[in-house]
Amino acid sequence: MVLTNRPARILLIEDSEMDRVIFNLMIKKTLFSPIIEACENGITAISKLMELNEQGSDHLPDYIFLDLAMPLMDGWQFMEEYKRLNIDPMHKSKIYVLSSSIFKKDIVKSYSNPRIENFLSKPIDFGTIKSVFF
Repeated sequence: MVLTNRPARILLIEDSEMDRVIFNLMIKKTLFSPIIEACENGITAISKLMELNEQGSDHLPDYIFLDLAMPLMDGWQFMEEYKRLNIDPMHKSKIYVLSSSIFKKDIVKSYSNPRIENFLSKPIDFGTIKSVFF
């Protein structure tokens, strides 16, 4: 967990409204006063992260939770663009894939990417959420 005197900043990149609601509830029950922002696809997430980075790298989220299957720009396309634009050269944000994918290639690809901390399967449970932060 980020050891600072400020609330954890979290960016959820998820197209499903139901999954966003569930994720928000679980995070708010796990952490004290988290700052949670959500984007519905990779394009809006890249724009948001560029905007935050322009304000200074300390504005980037501490944690990014990334769905893989999204319209317009999926999770893998997001990761390519994130790397290409060098949004977080100091690796401040810890990136977790949060996906319902059962394809072994997605799981292997997640674990082989040095920027991805872990692959988390949906539906997410409290034990898994707690393992990320504690």
